[in-house]
Amino acid sequence: MQHIRNIETDQSKRDARWNAARTLDDCNAYMAIEAQCCGALGFENMNAPRNTIKGPSFMRGYRSMVEGHYRYAREILGITDEDQLYA
Repeated sequence: MQHIRNIETDQSKRDARWNAARTLDDCNAYMAIEAQCCGALGFENMNAPRNTIKGPSFMRGYRSMVEGHYRYAREILGITDEDQLYA
């Protein structure tokens, strides 16, 4: 029934991107998109009230996880600090 109501979920969009991958470059682009999405979600939830009461060690770990997702995406795409104005 999804095609009738034209409902797209995040999972169906991910499935469509993955199923469209034909080369290693497509796979790299998919993985970079997913890493950026995970990093963005983590960054968004970092200051959620349920996370701010957990202490500084939790926040350091959470921050490093978010930075790791972005670092992984940049590594896949071959982006260096010199390529980015805000780095």
